[in-house]
Amino acid sequence: MKVEVQIKKLIKPSAPTPNHRRKLNISCIDELQHPGYAGFLFYYRVDGENHEDDILQRLRRLEESLSETLVSFYPLAGRYVEEGLFIDCNDQGVEFVHTRVNGQLDHLLRGDFDTDLLGCLSEFPVGLAGNPLVVVQVNVFECGGLVISLRSCHKLGDMSAMATFMNSWATVCRSRTNELASPYFGLSSLFPGKGSEATRWLPLRGGVKFMMNRFVFSGAALSRLKSAAAKQVRISRVEVVCALSMNLRGKVNLPIPTDAFGNFYTMVVARHMMDPDNLNLEAFARAIHGTLATAKARYAAVADGESCVDMVRDSTRESKEWAQNDGENVVAFSSWCGFPFYDIDFGWGKPDLVSNTCIPVRMVFLIDSKSEGGIDAWINLSQEEKVLFEQDPDIVTFTS
Repeated sequence: MKVEVQIKKLIKPSAPTPNHRRKLNISCIDELQHPGYAGFLFYYRVDGENHEDDILQRLRRLEESLSETLVSFYPLAGRYVEEGLFIDCNDQGVEFVHTRVNGQLDHLLRGDFDTDLLGCLSEFPVGLAGNPLVVVQVNVFECGGLVISLRSCHKLGDMSAMATFMNSWATVCRSRTNELASPYFGLSSLFPGKGSEATRWLPLRGGVKFMMNRFVFSGAALSRLKSAAAKQVRISRVEVVCALSMNLRGKVNLPIPTDAFGNFYTMVVARHMMDPDNLNLEAFARAIHGTLATAKARYAAVADGESCVDMVRDSTRESKEWAQNDGENVVAFSSWCGFPFYDIDFGWGKPDLVSNTCIPVRMVFLIDSKSEGGIDAWINLSQEEKVLFEQDPDIVTFTS
């Protein structure tokens, strides 16, 4: 499939940001984040016959509602100033890209997910300096189906924050209301930036071409897997699929507003020293469960911001050291389960599928399936690893 850019423009807030909101300091936790872009894609099948007329109306409404939504989410339209570690909320705008794809959306949804194609459906700036913090790309297929991609700079916020933004934008687009309450952008007052927290990130490893693969764990399969993995311990469906990235919202004893926007998560490192020739699912699941249970208990006992930041900093440092020193034996997991991705309805129905965007690292993203109780595991593997993984008897048994 060929992806051709039709329009590329900047969408600004429909009303100017007041002067007293023009500078947003990032928090100490934001400082720790990689300066790259992360994001997701939403796949919508066509539901009508007059494709061209419908698409033009949808594109127009997407632009208008995005502009209206940015009034409440004004930092997203700004630019990051690295020297001062703040966001200049200057209303320069979010990048909006409209492309045409010479293919059918069903061919993509029913076939293999080609990494190069997915990269074209969700492009983003190479560097952060002077570039938009958010890039929206609306890809229109010949059938009228849409794939809407959102990429955002990780220093701006985590996936929980961006899911909030996407749901707010969809609400404005669908209901034609612009009465949105602004999220809480004051995490830097709770976790003040220090300037010294910004860490150097090594460039991504080259030489290996990773492929993105989708493995679907149904609710019934997860129940069977949980029974097989932990007979005496109550283990969650996310733990049994092995997620090691933890959203801190609601897990610390701190007065964090429920509508706080920014980065508020931590990394958790779990080590396993089992014999690779004699791997035991139950022992592995217990190790994951124990590591997460310990981390949750530690964060639940946190009563001040400084202690919380120290713990997040130590976890980030440990994760980076393992990834940089023993990268071949490290697999990163990120769980987006529980985020309302499948509720994102712009006015033409809920998405048929949600996926993460492609990144050239060995990583597993967990997202709730559209079916009740299931999980989609989006796994980045090399071609050689993909062949071995697909032949694994447990993968064959518990996934589709």
